[in-house]
Amino acid sequence: MQAVRFVNHFFGQKHAVRLTLLYVAPQPPAVYLDDSDVYHRKRWTEDWKRGQEHRAQELLAQGKTALVDSGFLAKGISTKFIFSQYGSAKDLIQESAKGHFDALVLGRRGLSRFEELFVDSVTKRIMNEELSFPIWVCQRPERRRKNVLVAVDGSEPCVQIADHVGFIVADQPEQNVVLAHIPNSQIPESEYQGFFEHALASLLENGVSRERIQTKVLSGASPAFALQQEADTGRYAVVAVGRTGASGPGYFSMGSVSRTLLAKLEGAALWVSPSLCRLKS
Repeated sequence: MQAVRFVNHFFGQKHAVRLTLLYVAPQPPAVYLDDSDVYHRKRWTEDWKRGQEHRAQELLAQGKTALVDSGFLAKGISTKFIFSQYGSAKDLIQESAKGHFDALVLGRRGLSRFEELFVDSVTKRIMNEELSFPIWVCQRPERRRKNVLVAVDGSEPCVQIADHVGFIVADQPEQNVVLAHIPNSQIPESEYQGFFEHALASLLENGVSRERIQTKVLSGASPAFALQQEADTGRYAVVAVGRTGASGPGYFSMGSVSRTLLAKLEGAALWVSPSLCRLKS
């Protein structure tokens, strides 16, 4: 439901947005009965599956009702229930790719550092896969936040995430975009200004008006810290990054940035566009 809440809060213009709510249920656990008792094993499995589907349909209906109540059109919202075939992460990836969705939106509960040592979350597993679509990770989204903070470093994934942001917010005039770069002493200002120009061009091509776009040069102990600090100070709804940045002087590793933000960012959603991202499907 964190994903549902974020979508509700972020989209002011809702009528053109199409959504699919997906529930992936686990396979029934193994039942150790006498081999001759095939009937009871089959009946137990069928009852277990019915219970899972009943619970799923209740949650899917709850999510759809929340979306419709906030202004989304009922005819634009689909629901789907499946049993896991390959593990939740791979099932979500497969369904997203098969459906040619523009993004996979995930809710994520916060984990303590102790829990992180032992829990290999679905979100973390998805982040480690090669994807053909962006993912949005929503961890305790805050209702009154707005606007999108886009990290740029001149790499192709950062240009792609700017393109994705432009595609999403072009018809959402209440959401502005801030392009941010965290420079270091090894790169001249003229070069990182070029980073802004490439990302700006992507936004303009998608129809985002120039007056809705700003640029900022940030500073901080690390790129992830600088982005998180700016997100909190500016009360942004979204921090958008490319998953794999360029290497060499003047660039920062967006892979490490996205992993750090995944662990620490709250209040704002994290949008991540991998290098194989297929935009505007």
